[in-house]
Amino acid sequence: MNLFLDAGRRVVGLALVVLVVVPVFVVLDPAAPPGALDDLMRRSGFEHWTYSWGVTAGVWTLLAVGVAVLAGMFGGGRLSGVLTRIGRAIERPPAWLAAAFIGLLGAGLTAAVALAVYEGRTLVNDASVQLLQARYFTAGELAGPPLSMPEFWSMQFMVQTPAGWVSQYPPAHALWLAAGFRLGGPWVAMAGAMGMLGVFSVLSFERLLPDRVAVARLGALLAVTSPMLLALAGAYMNHATVAAFAALALWLSLRAETGRAVWALAAGAAMGFMVTTRPVSGLLIGAAVTAGVWLTAPRREPGLHRPWLLRRFAWWVLGGLPFAVGFGWFNARFFGSPLTLGYTAATGPSHGLGFHIDPWGRMYGFTQALGYTSTELLSVGRELFGAALPVAALIGLYLLFARRLQRGERILAAWAFLPILASALYWHHDLVFGPRMLGEAVPAWCALLVLAAVGLSRAGRRAWLSDGIAVLVLVSLGYGLAVGGAERVVRLGSRAPLVPEIAEPGPSLVFVHESWQDRIGARLAARPMRLDSVRALINQYSPCRLEGALVGAQRPEEVVDRCRREAAADRLGAMGLTSYLWRGDLPGLGGSGVLWTRDLGPEANARLIEAHPGRTPIFVIPDSASAGHVLPYETGVNALWSGVPP
Repeated sequence: MNLFLDAGRRVVGLALVVLVVVPVFVVLDPAAPPGALDDLMRRSGFEHWTYSWGVTAGVWTLLAVGVAVLAGMFGGGRLSGVLTRIGRAIERPPAWLAAAFIGLLGAGLTAAVALAVYEGRTLVNDASVQLLQARYFTAGELAGPPLSMPEFWSMQFMVQTPAGWVSQYPPAHALWLAAGFRLGGPWVAMAGAMGMLGVFSVLSFERLLPDRVAVARLGALLAVTSPMLLALAGAYMNHATVAAFAALALWLSLRAETGRAVWALAAGAAMGFMVTTRPVSGLLIGAAVTAGVWLTAPRREPGLHRPWLLRRFAWWVLGGLPFAVGFGWFNARFFGSPLTLGYTAATGPSHGLGFHIDPWGRMYGFTQALGYTSTELLSVGRELFGAALPVAALIGLYLLFARRLQRGERILAAWAFLPILASALYWHHDLVFGPRMLGEAVPAWCALLVLAAVGLSRAGRRAWLSDGIAVLVLVSLGYGLAVGGAERVVRLGSRAPLVPEIAEPGPSLVFVHESWQDRIGARLAARPMRLDSVRALINQYSPCRLEGALVGAQRPEEVVDRCRREAAADRLGAMGLTSYLWRGDLPGLGGSGVLWTRDLGPEANARLIEAHPGRTPIFVIPDSASAGHVLPYETGVNALWSGVPP
């Protein structure tokens, strides 16, 4: 068994090194059209590869010269002595104090990113939709009521069903955000998640690595200061929530190892929350940090080991059972079957794992899996830490050359690397926040990086080489977190749409002008039509042809006039309804504030205005230099839609 595990970790280490050192991303289609995913990931791969091996080589050469000079001046090994004393100082405070400090740091940094950097805004539709779902939960509803005029609110990732208008995402993260709304805002929930991550990363890593407390605490510190994880949490993304509950589940399973079996009940519940937030990564990481802990537990008394293990697993299953039952009931209510996820209901069976045509109509095969994975691993150092540091390669070298891995290191490796396998089998990839499909594994990556840096520095046969490795990693990480990573977090904030200020007192109906393509997509979805079918039509046919079909135009001149008018309405640009809808009154539930809605032209808008006689209609005109101009309805609609016949 040990030989098998040893061979396996060396294979994984070699794969990490190859995928980072060799430009494997070149297997992606070089003839892919600009903007296609193959094109984006191929160009990103070149950028990160050049950055990692160009900038890194230059910076590390300069630092190596400095280290050599210091070693010559002070004697080989002197720097190692300094680092050893620093490590002892890090180990000195009691565990509860270190956990409290790192937890408060994570919560404070997340609150600062969410409120000061992103100003409470969302960066991507995924978060906006889950915030909308959270608002319905906060109002005491499982979903919005079925929409009577769905074309005014239909959007990606929301599913119109006979039982209600509901998010495609599993409900646990929305429930977490709903708790935040109850306590003052969704930022409270995310600050709480990152605080929890800091506390339980310290406590669980120290139990996993009892003879390397400084390494455990540094790993936890890196996790709560990781620019990518802070950006995900500050933008209300569910990756950070899963990471936090993974740290909690790991601590609970370690407590169950030496304490009462009821700790396993709580570990099962924590894993259940993970699965009902992100099913695939929740299952993989959850199993690694719970069942993986117990299956690798040392057998102090072999005769008692089997019943001990069975009791833990029984309580573990019992803890997760309410989440499994609740998730199945939720899916059956809205999507027709306990095993049908919202993703499938929204986009069809092509949303699943494996190599096939994806919901966008693109082929996802082994070539894409290999190329995308290479690009994502290349980006780890820059995105997770803002550093010119080939993190995956360093960890790969450590796996290759370490004499053996302790049990704690194997569990951390499973937490870090299982999501890579899942991501390779999943068609959706992007680098908006970095390799965000690995976001829930960031704490494990952080701990492994510290382990690798320490292990490789100790493996150096000469003192100056050990000093050099340690200093190079420390300087790179310090600069990355303080400068490069902070810049990336701030730069992401420019993607967050500004929110128009609506000063109109009383109930209002605010029309937001989206692009012609988005308006067509909403009208197709309202028929109703599944998202993969909507995307296929939009990709295959021109907006003008779809417009003609939607309005049933017969004569060519009718189509031309209609298309000219729709295109002219976009002359000032477009906005995104999804970014604003969760902030106001909820469709179908009434209210006395702002109800955001989609502008579909004066004739269609008139029907909605008539259906809401108690609301004052308002128009927001797009403006690339601001959040948009808020105007009286007639002024706004005339500015965009007049001049071209209907």
